Amino acid sequence: MEQPATPTVVPGKDKENNNKAKKKIPTPQELISHYQTQGLDSQQASIKVIEDLQNVVMRVVSSNSKSKKDNKFLIDTSRKIDSVNSRLAVVDMKLDSKPGYLETLAIGIASGAALNGIGSVLPHVFEGFAQIWSSVRTATKPSSP
Repeated sequence: MEQPATPTVVPGKDKENNNKAKKKIPTPQELISHYQTQGLDSQQASIKVIEDLQNVVMRVVSSNSKSKKDNKFLIDTSRKIDSVNSRLAVVDMKLDSKPGYLETLAIGIASGAALNGIGSVLPHVFEGFAQIWSSVRTATKPSSP
């Protein structure tokens, strides 16, 4: 019986292929989708990816530092970066939030009053509320048989 030929292995080639597979850095989209599969929404996943990248940068920088003065500076800088990051996240959430119906109505009334004066806006607002009330009352009024 013939035995199958043994594959020829060139020394170093297999290691290069393994190193390429090990050193493949995930793309930002892959990282975000990884965190989304763990139950985070896209904004939280993006924030988590940024935090991870900041931690990696701080680890690389702190591993290269040699004196206690450098370490103290890096710790202080890391604390400040974390503080700025959390403040930025709060500002981002506030910017992304949208006003509700009442806030939108109040903004519209205020802008109308600013443009035309309060005396000319309020009658129109009350007239609109009266029309809404009339429509609701008509729609919910039981019909006579």
